[in-house]
Amino acid sequence: MKLVSGKTGLMLRLGVLVTAMLFAQQALAEGTRAGTSIINTATVDFDVAGVVQTQLSSLPVEFVVDRRVDFILVAQGAALVPVTPGGNDYFLDFLLTNTSNSVLDFNVALAQMVGGLVRPAQTDDADMATVDYAVSANSVANGDTDPVRLGPQFVDELEADDAIRIRVFGDAGLAMTNGQIAGVELTLNGADGGAAAVEGAPLVDGVPNTDLGVENVFADAGNDNSEVDRDGFIVVSADLAVTKAYIVFAGDLGSGLPIPGATIEYTITIVNSSTTTAADPVQIGDVLDGDVSFVTGGFSGLDFEIDNGGVVSQCTAVADADDCVEAAGVITIGAAGTISLAASTTLTLTYQVLILDPATTP
Repeated sequence: MKLVSGKTGLMLRLGVLVTAMLFAQQALAEGTRAGTSIINTATVDFDVAGVVQTQLSSLPVEFVVDRRVDFILVAQGAALVPVTPGGNDYFLDFLLTNTSNSVLDFNVALAQMVGGLVRPAQTDDADMATVDYAVSANSVANGDTDPVRLGPQFVDELEADDAIRIRVFGDAGLAMTNGQIAGVELTLNGADGGAAAVEGAPLVDGVPNTDLGVENVFADAGNDNSEVDRDGFIVVSADLAVTKAYIVFAGDLGSGLPIPGATIEYTITIVNSSTTTAADPVQIGDVLDGDVSFVTGGFSGLDFEIDNGGVVSQCTAVADADDCVEAAGVITIGAAGTISLAASTTLTLTYQVLILDPATTP
């Protein structure tokens, strides 16, 4: 009975010892750097017939902690970045955080989206003229939040629990129109830290475990060593449309028809449909047909009438401070930058011409 009790006690002690060792190893491995060597030796103390026997020891068991590959990529803007057609050097930021237990490089790929949601209810429907990116030379913790355009093209030696900013730059095409959205997609893959200033090779997992080798376990959101996020630019611009119309004003002999000797009144209408952005400045040009001549004094003795959002003014056709000119059949309004067309506003320019009589037609 004593022998049986001794064995039972021995088994209980071994069970407690092994369990304690397992918990100790788990606690140690939590956050432990990849490549850290862990060595354990089991010992057994026992008695026989009340006599203490020589302690037994197992051979040492050694393994190294493997790499838990985990990282987070998040677009930083609260809203899409507003751009103006033809404008350059707009930018937006992504933040990469290395939550792995190892220094890592990261391979970076940037692409313009082809449709799809950039943000909720905001769909990609345009491309920027150019896009490129640069990785900050230092971590955000070191205060570097403004990397230079065309800077580093991969993330080099990012420490565990450190973060770094990736800035995406874009130039807006002149043909882009108000409200268009140009989305970009940034993809990062964890890579071997390797040598400084040398882009590491992509990491692989699924290889057989070795006690003394460092294997990879992908623990990112998709368990695929690839994180993708999207952000984008939105065109915020004046949205202008122009039309030109005429009426027969006088000299038509009661016919209402544009006959020689009749005065024609032209109206140029410019509508800014943008609800947010003014067109400033606005310049209007018009070249008269050779079969008409400009009529002066048709508007309170002056030559043009401008209605800008309900504010009505007149100006002369001579070159002066009112910024309205007619010279040799060429009309220019606003060349000096004095006209601004506010958002959701309509501007009209009205002037008159005379249809030349056949006797005076060249």
